Amino acid sequence: MDPAKTTVVENLVLTRDRIRLTLTNGVVEFTAPAGGRPFGAVFLGRGLLEIAPPNAVEQQQLRMYTGQDTLSMPFTDGVLWFTDKTYEEIAAQAHWIPAAGAGDTLFAERTKRDGSPRARLFKGILSLDHERTALFEADLNTIAKGWIQIEDDALEAEEITAGRWVRPFGDWEFETWLSFPARDRSAESAFRDPLAKADFHVASYQIEATIAPSTELEATARAHLEMLASGEQVLEFELDPHLRVDRVTDDAGHALAFFQPPDPGGKTAIVEDFLDVVLAQPSEFQPLTLEFHYAGKHIVSKVGNGSFFCQSFGWYPAIENEFATRSDFDLTFRSPKNYALVATGDKVSESIDGNWLVTKWKSDPATSVAGFAFGDYKIEEQKTGNTNIEVYANRNPDAVFEEIKIFNPDAPLGTLSPSGMSKTMGIELGNMIRVFENYYGPYPYHSLAITNIPGDYGQGWPGLIYLSSISFLDQTQLVALGLNPHDLIWMSDYWRGHETSHQWWGHKVGWKSYHDVWLSEGFAQFSGNLYVEFRENEKGYLQRIREDRDELLTKDAHYRTYESLGPIWMGPRMSPTDEPQAYQNVVYNKGGYVLHMLRMMLNDPRQQDHDAAFKAMMQDYTQTYNNKAASTGDFKAIVEKHMTNHMDLDGNHRMDWFFNQYVYGTGVPEYHFKYSTSPTSDGKTKVSMTVDRAGVPNGWEDTLPIYLYRSGKPQLIAWMAVLTDHETLDVTLPFAPEKIAINANEDILAIIKQ
Repeated sequence: MDPAKTTVVENLVLTRDRIRLTLTNGVVEFTAPAGGRPFGAVFLGRGLLEIAPPNAVEQQQLRMYTGQDTLSMPFTDGVLWFTDKTYEEIAAQAHWIPAAGAGDTLFAERTKRDGSPRARLFKGILSLDHERTALFEADLNTIAKGWIQIEDDALEAEEITAGRWVRPFGDWEFETWLSFPARDRSAESAFRDPLAKADFHVASYQIEATIAPSTELEATARAHLEMLASGEQVLEFELDPHLRVDRVTDDAGHALAFFQPPDPGGKTAIVEDFLDVVLAQPSEFQPLTLEFHYAGKHIVSKVGNGSFFCQSFGWYPAIENEFATRSDFDLTFRSPKNYALVATGDKVSESIDGNWLVTKWKSDPATSVAGFAFGDYKIEEQKTGNTNIEVYANRNPDAVFEEIKIFNPDAPLGTLSPSGMSKTMGIELGNMIRVFENYYGPYPYHSLAITNIPGDYGQGWPGLIYLSSISFLDQTQLVALGLNPHDLIWMSDYWRGHETSHQWWGHKVGWKSYHDVWLSEGFAQFSGNLYVEFRENEKGYLQRIREDRDELLTKDAHYRTYESLGPIWMGPRMSPTDEPQAYQNVVYNKGGYVLHMLRMMLNDPRQQDHDAAFKAMMQDYTQTYNNKAASTGDFKAIVEKHMTNHMDLDGNHRMDWFFNQYVYGTGVPEYHFKYSTSPTSDGKTKVSMTVDRAGVPNGWEDTLPIYLYRSGKPQLIAWMAVLTDHETLDVTLPFAPEKIAINANEDILAIIKQ
């Protein structure tokens, strides 16, 4: 701290957009200058934090975490970090007094903690454009919630955030109460260009990686950057801190300074993964190449005889939102020659160099991410259309399955080797590609490989799927272990379809922001269910839809239905620290249900292919955003191109009613349906129907399908617009119906009473 920069304050107000921070009374001590002026301060005294949420969605999130509609929290002490005008603002009202030095310890403690803004602060201090990189962040010791964090960061699309760091299960997580763009901009506009505030885009990577028998990964990565901003001295990357960088150079050969978090020493939960690189000269609008050399363990781990787990994230220097961009990847791997290696992209070459297997891989087209796997694999290949299908399955069981064999010596388990299912898995992949190409358009790459990994983890990377070893068990083994595919999703047709569909959802079409993650995970949820329909039957598909709905309506430990905790548009924020299952149930299940609803609204039983209109919409979407990122608004615009008359409830050819209720909002309506029949004078039958609605606010709108049963099977005959809490409809039929029902195929997310 600077002993000459301490002042008493009284009712001093700092305003940052919707943040109002009142230092009621106390003392402010500033840090010694860096970059020409102080960058931090400690406040000791009493204060009040106030933030007014900009909309009902943010208000709902704030209420869930704090019980408040408008954030208002007294605090006692605080630590401020800033590269904006905070110092000048306070100094203009300062009455400097002799320093007591009371803030030194507190400032050090809050700056050194995991999740502190020290990396971001470092970038801001060295920036030549302090307005572009302006930062204001405060840690405040509140009476109600302990230490909380607020931020106004000019480099974020959503500049304003508020929340706190918590440890619900032993690892630190940030609990986001509020996050929104400044100046009352919408999130859709703030994220319209995902790179609008970025310093650079990685046009291409050249990575040479060696995987030693000890499982240590050593790599040289060359990142070719397109600079999007000038005057920046520090560039920020993300890299797993288990990988320790020892050298960064630029294309002029300058050795550059760089900073990483401390080595986590094998911990699996990582809070910080920053890699700050200091350029020799401030950035200009010129291409720049950086070369990184790094090595470390824990990225690759041995999990059995010839079995290895290869981490898909964090093994090369990346940007924060990879899925909003695309890069060319040129990968070279050196791995032990007695094992096979598979990676994303097309295999360019394979050779033996002494004890090493050398393989080269190149992305075509450019991809958002890259990954690899290796092990003692049995490789099975086949062709589906123009796509080469490859299964890389371990010849031996992993360590977990080895233990299962030991403790079940008399069970007919066979070897529990994933390779036993190689051929079957290849056939399954081919079937899934055929189904998804029919609905979503051409498979985006030349080949598709799948490999087994331990546990219940799954990941769909471009052209490479990591799937749990449990999925590689055959029916005999499942029976012997007492397992049912419907009870454990990791071995189900649904799960295999879910992960495979990420080739379209996440890769062929990416997402622009965390608000749009449902366009990947929700669409994959729907796709997994869709594959169940083709792999099993329509009954199995509808059963999956009902299970998704039931999980949404299940109450958590606090007697809240998962669906009520927030909209799917909240993405990863839909994960309250006291209810981690909410993200899965809402973003996955409800996201998938939204796509199911659109499918059913576009369903036309008069056509030979009932799904023709839905397929046209989805293929328009994948073609329009082929190898690009899309937003929720982008998808909504595609839906509006293909909507039918009965979907146009407001008569404006827009789907605002649907997206506002089911994507941006919460709520599940309850419909009470009744009908009566009476003969007409001309021998026909008059059907009088009433629909009463409850459980949702006034203004809710839906279009409900009406089904006629013939020979015990429902047939769609009409759609009924429900714009009020009570609606009636009369129709005349040429015959007496067996039964009339609404929502027979779970067409709308609703509770039906009839």
